[in-house]
Parts: sequence; structure tokens; C-alpha cells
Amino acid sequence: MNRSALLLITAATLAACSSPEQPKSVPGNEALDSAFADAKTYKLLDLPNLDDNVHNDTLLIYTTHAMGNGLFVMAARNVEDTREGLRLYLYRPRPDSSADVLAYSKPAYDSAVMLPTYFTTGDTADGIIILANYGERESWGQNVFLLKNDQIKDLGWLDVAERDWKTQDDSTFQWRDNIAPQVKVKGEDGRFAFTFEGDSVQLYDDLQAHKDVMLPTDHIAYHYDGTQMVLMVDGEERIADTL
Repeated sequence: MNRSALLLITAATLAACSSPEQPKSVPGNEALDSAFADAKTYKLLDLPNLDDNVHNDTLLIYTTHAMGNGLFVMAARNVEDTREGLRLYLYRPRPDSSADVLAYSKPAYDSAVMLPTYFTTGDTADGIIILANYGERESWGQNVFLLKNDQIKDLGWLDVAERDWKTQDDSTFQWRDNIAPQVKVKGEDGRFAFTFEGDSVQLYDDLQAHKDVMLPTDHIAYHYDGTQMVLMVDGEERIADTL
């Protein structure tokens, strides 16, 4: 081997040894993606908010959406305000403009809003996933419901928001927005996966003593395992202590 070739090999070897360490791959949501690879995708169902189509002396209606087949979902609360606050109601309007209520969700309690976003596979047999945004001026997170067989089942809580910036007068400040339009939903056999689009997600509690954490979207997900909602951070399952 001539001297020039030896010098080239030596230089290449030194460059390889001195190059910065490559970042380690993050498990992210690979396990969840694999588990739900063949599951159906629930696509965002953009439903307009309709005018009230029923009259009820005891309910104050906030939103009304048509589900098809003559059924509607409204977010409403009692006119005489109680701690329970808003609920989702599945109903069919009667000819006399009253509501034939078929099912209702658990209450939103102290939340000032209960804004629903809908996801569907297009097959009524799969039901409709509803993400109900709770909060006041800013988002507190999402309660997830499954609307199926004329029932509204509570699947659990997504403790996340989309962080944005707002400018008012001469001040710029952080703002926590409704993240539902950025959620991706897949499901099969009564189990569901919830992942996120965009760059980052604000997680209110990572269940390891950290609050208001900003994470890249591919580091965080939720899945409903058939019994409870489970937070996943970098592929690790975390379950809230209910004791």
C-alpha cells in the first residue's frame, strides 16, 4: 500500500472516531403503531353546528349536530345550573319539537364548554368517536366518548392541548387550544389509539411528577385498552393513580 492511500485510510478512520454520536432512536409510538397497523382509521367528521331544533324548558342548548338517520347530538345543561353542568345528549326530535332523549353522557361538571369533535370510519357498525373539549377560555383537555348502538360510552381523558401564542395589545402570551382537530384515531375490537399531528403537544401531567410538559407529537399517544385510557410516553405505558 502506498503512502497516499495509507494517509487517506487513516484520515477516514480518525474522522469516523471523532464524529459526534448519532442520536439514539426513540421508541415513540412504534409499538402502538404496530399493534393498530390493521385497525380501521376514524376520520374527522366536519359537522356544522346547527340551530336548535328542539325546545326544552329545562335545558339550555350550546351545540347541535346531526348524526344521520334523524338523530342528533347536543351539548346542553340544565337551565337551573347545577354542579354537573354540561352533558352530551343523543336524541330524536319529536313532531311537537320536544326531544326524545335516547342517551346522555357523564357530566362535564365545572367546565364552561363541552365542544364535541367527531370521528368516523364511515361504517355505522363501528360507532362514532367523540372528543369533547372541556375548559373555560382555554382548553383543559378532551373527554373521549364512543357513540354506538344509541349509547354514549365514556372511554377516558386525553390530558393534552395544542399550545399556541396570542397577541393582545402589546402583550404576547401562551394559549392552550382545543387539540381535537389534530388527533388521529384508529380502532378495532373495542380498543382505540389516539395519536397527534403537528410538531408538539402540551401534556398537562406526564404522570411522573412533571406538569405542563411540551413533547414532540411522535413521543406521546393514548390508547384505550378496552377498560381504561392509557398514556404512552416514548413507548412507556403510564396509568393515572385513581386511589
